[in-house]
Amino acid sequence: MLYIFSSDSPSIQLSEMINAFCHSYSDFKFVTLDNLPSLKPHDKVLFAWEADICGVDTSILKLIHKAYLSSPKFFSGCKGSILCFSKTIFYTKYFSSHIAFLTNNMGLEFIGKPMVEAVESYNNFKNKQRLNNISLKQLCLEECMNLGKRLKNDKHELHQNPKITAVHASHIDRSNTYALMKLILDNLSIEKSIFSLAEERIMDCRGCDFEQCMNFSNHGVCYYEGDKLKDIFKSLDSSQALLVACPNYNDSMPANYFAMINRMTYIYRQKDFSDKYLYAIIVSANSGFDMVAGQIISAFCFNKGFRLAPNFALMEQANEPLSILNLPHINQSMSKYAKDLEQKLKEN
Repeated sequence: MLYIFSSDSPSIQLSEMINAFCHSYSDFKFVTLDNLPSLKPHDKVLFAWEADICGVDTSILKLIHKAYLSSPKFFSGCKGSILCFSKTIFYTKYFSSHIAFLTNNMGLEFIGKPMVEAVESYNNFKNKQRLNNISLKQLCLEECMNLGKRLKNDKHELHQNPKITAVHASHIDRSNTYALMKLILDNLSIEKSIFSLAEERIMDCRGCDFEQCMNFSNHGVCYYEGDKLKDIFKSLDSSQALLVACPNYNDSMPANYFAMINRMTYIYRQKDFSDKYLYAIIVSANSGFDMVAGQIISAFCFNKGFRLAPNFALMEQANEPLSILNLPHINQSMSKYAKDLEQKLKEN
């Protein structure tokens, strides 16, 4: 069953996007505050929203809020995707990543590249129009239709011996983030490959034009092919999951992670990451967990197409070096996270 969490009064544009998405579904229901469903494992969920003048959709927030009051794990066992429309060029990814963050913490898994966004006049589809001789609007509706099919038919292969690639950017002798990552990895019985982005200089994307990037990609290399990223991408190719250990640097990911994401483009052009789960460890001395998580969701799931595992991020607060090891709840939180991670990779 497909359940649609939508705006109270969707615009013509959003309604057309929803209709295109539902093209391959014979059975779907719109969710309202008065008929909140009891979701079952393997149900599908669509969030279809549009930005108001503040860049949010309050009707969607009310539905999520009521779902949370019903159960903090309301979406467990379900898979989701997102449609959004904005009359301006703003807000689509910002609020979509917020929806994903909220509902993922309630147990919802998102397939890779789970969002179709449209702005006024559908101008965000102009690049794709270069390869397709159809209107911008039709491109948008085809994207919606394809997303609906992908969500409906989504399956994930079983791996008896799964592997996870873990990446960090920390000094191992004093980092709370690294200490927590190591605790989790030590509690996994699956194969692990661990890489550090802090040990050497990681070159950011050179900004090759499309043809140059495709030429490098066709040969399986990047313009900068001599640094650690080549080894990370090779490991990722044979892995079923990526674990990102990410400290909060000024309410943002460390710079080396942005370089990794940008450089991943040449791999992304040739490989599909939708069969790989995304996990994250986020440690902050103060706050800002949601800001960092939103960046990770947008970059790795929305953009590069990784699957967002349910409850993908373990978020902990720690300040003094290695003080995270002394938190009274840390062993319980870490053990549960590791157990859920390993079970997900072996079940799917």
